[in-house]
Amino acid sequence: MRQIQIDIPRPWQELNLDLRGLLMVVGKADVGKTTFARYLYERLSGPSRIVGYLDGDPGQSTLGPPCTLTLALAREGDQSFPPQGAIWRSFVGSTSPRGHMLQLVICAARLVGAGLEAGAEVIIYDTSGLVDPGQGGINLKMAKVDLLHPQALLAIQEDRELEPLLRPLRQSRRVRVLDLPSSPSCRRRDIEARRAHRAKQFAQYFANANLLKVQWPKFAVFPAPCFEPNRLVALEDPGGFTLGLGIVEEPNRGERTVLILTPLSSTDLDRVDAIRLGDVVVDLQTFEDRCLADWGKMG
Repeated sequence: MRQIQIDIPRPWQELNLDLRGLLMVVGKADVGKTTFARYLYERLSGPSRIVGYLDGDPGQSTLGPPCTLTLALAREGDQSFPPQGAIWRSFVGSTSPRGHMLQLVICAARLVGAGLEAGAEVIIYDTSGLVDPGQGGINLKMAKVDLLHPQALLAIQEDRELEPLLRPLRQSRRVRVLDLPSSPSCRRRDIEARRAHRAKQFAQYFANANLLKVQWPKFAVFPAPCFEPNRLVALEDPGGFTLGLGIVEEPNRGERTVLILTPLSSTDLDRVDAIRLGDVVVDLQTFEDRCLADWGKMG
């Protein structure tokens, strides 16, 4: 089995892997949460089980473009990463859970349901790094526990920052709490590094994109047809899953059409049920993103 080339703490190696169902990995940013989630995925994957990996950080995504959550299942017997089997994506519409917590929880529930229905025995959910109680992070994690009923909560913390969440859960029988240390090889990333990562992800995603002329009255538009230039949108199927993202180039309110840059083709529009507008704009030259409200102030 291919192992990640990092300094693996002994508690990670000694973890009892008799685990099934949904496994939530929680921790603040830069404690090695994603590194551990991938390590766990590679250890649990094997010829006799289907394992899913849920990339749950819309700002620092691993499997999909920013502003989305992505679930990918392994092909049976394939331990490679990223998983090469079935994939589903759901649009949060922002690079941060703040102000979008309800949508993030809905996206996570939709994806977990799809994975379990497809036969996944284990789903590893790499959650976002928002854990600050003052910003709603602890309440967000608790809402996920209450709604998704994970079998285990794998908690990585440095200075007891997760205790407001873990303390009551340890006294409850609703979820098994497993405490783990961070990896010494973890490196801090500043805001600029995180922004550069998102720009790279967007650039890769839209590298072979097409310009489609879309007549928006043919589709449901959530929350409303406010197609500002550079605004990020998702084209969704009837189940609410993301078929593809797009960037608004040119709306024409007289014709009620909009030009959208997207990897989807014109024939893919037959599968589209709705257009969901995000709260992010993406620069078409640099692929750097900004909050829609901040973009408006710059204009």
